[in-house]
Amino acid sequence: MKKYTPKVLIRYLIKEFSFSLLIFTIIFSSLIIFSTFIEEIIFFKNKEINENFFLKIFILTLIKSPTLILNFSPFIFLFSSIFFYVKFIKNNEIMPMSLSGFSKNFITLVPGIYSFTLGILIVILLSPVTSELSKYYETVKQKYSDNENLLIMSQTGIWIKEIKNGNTYIIRADKVTKEDFSKLKNASIYIFNDNKFKGRIDGSEVSIEGLSWSIKNANHFFLNEKPKIQNYEYDSKINLKKLKNFFNNSDIFSIWNINEDLKEIRQRGYFGQEIIIKLNKYLSLPFMLFSMIVLSTLFTIKISYTFNNFMYVFFGILTGIIVYFLSDLSIAVGKSGKIPLILSVWTPVILIIIFSTYSLIRDDD
Repeated sequence: MKKYTPKVLIRYLIKEFSFSLLIFTIIFSSLIIFSTFIEEIIFFKNKEINENFFLKIFILTLIKSPTLILNFSPFIFLFSSIFFYVKFIKNNEIMPMSLSGFSKNFITLVPGIYSFTLGILIVILLSPVTSELSKYYETVKQKYSDNENLLIMSQTGIWIKEIKNGNTYIIRADKVTKEDFSKLKNASIYIFNDNKFKGRIDGSEVSIEGLSWSIKNANHFFLNEKPKIQNYEYDSKINLKKLKNFFNNSDIFSIWNINEDLKEIRQRGYFGQEIIIKLNKYLSLPFMLFSMIVLSTLFTIKISYTFNNFMYVFFGILTGIIVYFLSDLSIAVGKSGKIPLILSVWTPVILIIIFSTYSLIRDDD
């Protein structure tokens, strides 16, 4: 009987797991690209894209897809490990390894630690790339939004652009006073027509209710008119609750600068729940990937019964649904203020790790 050595076995396990990971990365990527392509066609079908419509949509799909692939990475690793261990079972490789002195925990920990390492590399190296791609994607989508609206937070304040009735309105405010953007502080509205300045309206506070913006005691400055002070009602086509979703799309933030971005946004009065959640998802990703490997062993090599392939797929889907549900539920509870927001991200990860660790300790091979 062939005698395994630790180095040889480690290299073999990593090579075989990498092959499984490659297969399921391709499978998930293909599904994501296809579904995203259909989604983008539906969005852009009534937009004015004159030439190479499908090519441009496909390029935009390729720009968006890496972010989605990264977000689905725990499930990619889960199905990769199921396929990896099932192949070992079908090829009867578990028993020779056990007879060579290697426990099932060893066969679990090698891919698990390898996945943990890959998780760190994904966060450090891949997330900055996907964040830049997401920024570009959001910028392109903004250009094709119904009102060509734009919302930017910078060191100079909050900038909002709206085009309506042949005029361009540039709105700048120091900060928001509520998370729902219902009040803006120290705001100015600049009005342009054909890139020519027409006038400006200043107010210490803007109250927003729906699409109606109200400025009390506003200063009016228009060309060829005397300055005046009076209340000003601005009927906007901008739904700020929808427009601020740019900041709810936390995929645009990289692990390298997410803290600085969060500080800057908070200076403008926006708490940034989604950014906090994203930061902690980045930090917890290596642990999540490790736990996915351990979970996959519970219904593969850790039991004495061999299922058919359909049942393994079923167990994988069921596990993925449970993990997704727990994560989504915990974050929803965190957003409601019932538990700390950071804890809401880590709670499912901690529970899975505890459960996984227990299964490793209990296994007395």
